Amino acid sequence: MKGWLMFVEIHNYKNLGLNKSQVAKRLSIDYKTVCKYWDMTPSTFSKLQQDAQTRSKKIDGYQRQIIEWLKEFPDLSAAQVYDWLLEMHSTLNFSERTLRNYISQIRTVYKIPKHPPLRQYEEIPELPPEKQAQADFGQIWVKKLDGSRIKVYCFVLVLSYSRYKFVWWQDRPFNTQDLIRLHQKAFDYFGGMPSEIAYDQDRIIVVSENAGDIICTEDFQNYMCHMKFKMRLCRAYDPESKGKVEAAVKFVKYNFAKHRVFKDIESFNDECMLWLDRTGNGKVHDITKKVPKEVFALEKQHLLQIPSTLFDQKSTNSLTYSVRKNNTISYKQNRYQVPKGTYSPKKEVLLSLNDDMLNILDIDTGEVLATHKIHEGKGNLIQIHHPERVKGKNIQDLEQKALAHFEHSDEAIHFLHLIEETKPRYYGDQLHLINQVNKGQALEDKLAALKYCMERSLIGGSFYKESLEYILMKKEESASNSLPFKMPELNSKPNISYIKPETRKIEEYLFYPRKDSGKWVH
Repeated sequence: MKGWLMFVEIHNYKNLGLNKSQVAKRLSIDYKTVCKYWDMTPSTFSKLQQDAQTRSKKIDGYQRQIIEWLKEFPDLSAAQVYDWLLEMHSTLNFSERTLRNYISQIRTVYKIPKHPPLRQYEEIPELPPEKQAQADFGQIWVKKLDGSRIKVYCFVLVLSYSRYKFVWWQDRPFNTQDLIRLHQKAFDYFGGMPSEIAYDQDRIIVVSENAGDIICTEDFQNYMCHMKFKMRLCRAYDPESKGKVEAAVKFVKYNFAKHRVFKDIESFNDECMLWLDRTGNGKVHDITKKVPKEVFALEKQHLLQIPSTLFDQKSTNSLTYSVRKNNTISYKQNRYQVPKGTYSPKKEVLLSLNDDMLNILDIDTGEVLATHKIHEGKGNLIQIHHPERVKGKNIQDLEQKALAHFEHSDEAIHFLHLIEETKPRYYGDQLHLINQVNKGQALEDKLAALKYCMERSLIGGSFYKESLEYILMKKEESASNSLPFKMPELNSKPNISYIKPETRKIEEYLFYPRKDSGKWVH
């Protein structure tokens, strides 16, 4: 409330006998504003209004510059204008908020609307059947039976030609293995596969765009190489480049999932499959004006044949087992270990039996996770060699280099084995230290230092380094104490021409006072 109306209302309530606090509350204005106009006369208020309209503002001195900027760059923000003014004048005697209001008035007076730059689009001709599909993810909050909410995640794959859709839901975020499994489900649902799939730059698919040399996650790269379909990667922050699946995700979220009561994820997916047949693929598409289900009948004939799976899951020797939280598989009352990190909720693997051997394979990729000999007893834990203890190529190279310094002696092999057992996490560092101190040293010195360590149970690179330094020091002392001449033969005149008498300095014969045992002596 501003202007004459506010002034009149304040004085009307004043004449009715209300106090200032009551007036401020009635008019919903600040108490200080009421105090300001409480005793003001109409003529004084009128003069105050006229002065406000004609009064110059601090910011008026920058008006010309601001108008030039706005005309040249209509989408310029007030924050950027404020920063440019600071850059030109170092300090300003008005706030950014004041400038924002001032620019708003300038845009109105000088008719400079703030139009963001428009992106121009071009309609792309429809792709031929089987040419391409587009994939994307979505998420939405839905209500549960008890009234609480849960976030569910969907994967959508749309065939570009027919707009025929496949949708699958999870109650947790997707990972790479989920994505591979859902591709297989989608291809089975379609009865074939396209030759190219367009993706967004998602971290479970792509590590880096790398200027066109796309680097995928290892598992997904292996899957693509096996299935032999091409990847088309959309530009970052460019959802319009895969508009078909973007529209499909929105359609799935707001036509199927929104306001639907969530019972469990299995029921949710069953209901979604019925919705796809009824509405998602059975309703006339707004763009093509055709029913996706009917067009798909034509496109299906052109889809590529699905390559054989990485592992034949229908084999009679194959069994499906769940992975426990401690990364083990229970088979015939024994626990067989799988690599750490294999477990995830509802994770399953395939057990392949071959005579007395048990192979544990990934159900999606067919990768052999572990191989065990079938144990005859019960209640036993059959372990695998822990992946953290497997020597990498770099460790192997360092180890061979260290052994070469000792000419692969048995004592050196035993010494390195003890270091690996006692310091497994730092085995590489220990090897590097041993190789560093051994550079340029004689073999006999290195073997002597090694023997010194083994006799005293000094296991470690640092102990070996100190032992080698000690051996070298003793060797140097021994060399310096040895005689510089050999004994002359009997009945022969010794050659003493090289012997020179010692010459003392003259200062040693002078008497200087010195303090010895508390007394001054000469």
